Amino acid sequence: MRVAVDGEAMQDAHGFMAKLRGSAPVCPVSEARQPAAALVTRYEDVRALLADGRVRHDVRSKAEREAAAERRELTPREELMYWALGGSMIYRDPPDHTRLRRLVNQAFTPRAVERLRPRLSAVADELVAAFAPGATVDLVGEFAVPLTTLAICELLGIPQDGRGAFWGWAQAINDAEAGDGYYEALAEAVEYLSALIERKRVNRGTDLLSELIAVSDEDGDRLSADELVATSLLLLIAGHDTSVHLIANAVLCLLTSPDQLAALRADPSLVDNVVEEVLRYESPVNILPTRFAGSSIELAGGTIPEGETVLLSVLSANRDESVFPDPDRFDITRSAAGHLAFGHGIHYCPGAPLARLEGRLAVAALITGSPHLRLAVAPDELRWRDSTLMHGLESLLVRNGQ
Repeated sequence: MRVAVDGEAMQDAHGFMAKLRGSAPVCPVSEARQPAAALVTRYEDVRALLADGRVRHDVRSKAEREAAAERRELTPREELMYWALGGSMIYRDPPDHTRLRRLVNQAFTPRAVERLRPRLSAVADELVAAFAPGATVDLVGEFAVPLTTLAICELLGIPQDGRGAFWGWAQAINDAEAGDGYYEALAEAVEYLSALIERKRVNRGTDLLSELIAVSDEDGDRLSADELVATSLLLLIAGHDTSVHLIANAVLCLLTSPDQLAALRADPSLVDNVVEEVLRYESPVNILPTRFAGSSIELAGGTIPEGETVLLSVLSANRDESVFPDPDRFDITRSAAGHLAFGHGIHYCPGAPLARLEGRLAVAALITGSPHLRLAVAPDELRWRDSTLMHGLESLLVRNGQ
């Protein structure tokens, strides 16, 4: 019997995952997009599978093989999904993954990310300064979204008039149900990026997207047109969404842990520790994107048969009591080294330096610019997104003032 993994279960994701870690660490589950899968929840197993070559990422090839076995063709919606997402490095295996990863890495070098610091710091301060005294503010929509949108769009060279739709697309594409809204958002995002790429082919800039276009035009074997769109979509949607919730989750953790907030105010240099502990304690990603077993895999907690869809919960792994002492306590003085919030192995998130910078600057701006910030609703009134991929709040209402 398969355990249902749905949006309601994710309202208490930590409790849900803790039960599985203790009783069924490799658990047969069903969820909105995967009616049959194996959910892996223990740290040791998740980390091992993240670096295991038997775990495959090319879900398009798997879908095509299964469709052929059923003597059918992929539906137009399936074609759109696998074309738009399957061409990115997250759904590719070596050697294609190696080639794509090498190109994307140039976007997130320490030097490239550091160039964004002055602009992001200034915008973070401006956003906090705009909070009216005594006003109730949604930290997700009025702070985290605009700050992270600015970061990824300036890195990639997305013009101002095209930035407004990205958050809506990210929510629709990353949330649980693959319904009409999902495919509409996917089609709109692909259409926008395809048109933008064509414009940039005529007028290239110094941004990453222009650099990727140059690689595609000069050597088509290194980056195809499909891969260019898919890579752009991955960077814009996935990177943006996770950074939004890293920031919002950090604020939630601090406002619900007065002793930790006081410690940070007393020693602002702890801001780096805050970000790492939030990544461990309230990871913005819950279950990583789909992969599958290329061959049968034996784990301490069970067996994953060949061909089975594999779901890895880094949210669960980061609360594993066998690795992190007292894991359900938020402690900004602990060492959170080894957390899996950004993955592990060859698919480790290339955007980690940018996400860390955004988190640090956002927390610092809020601590200095709004010293009396507090929750405007009771913690049990907060609702997590209806998503098994993302672990983030729908909104985070705070009051600016005593």
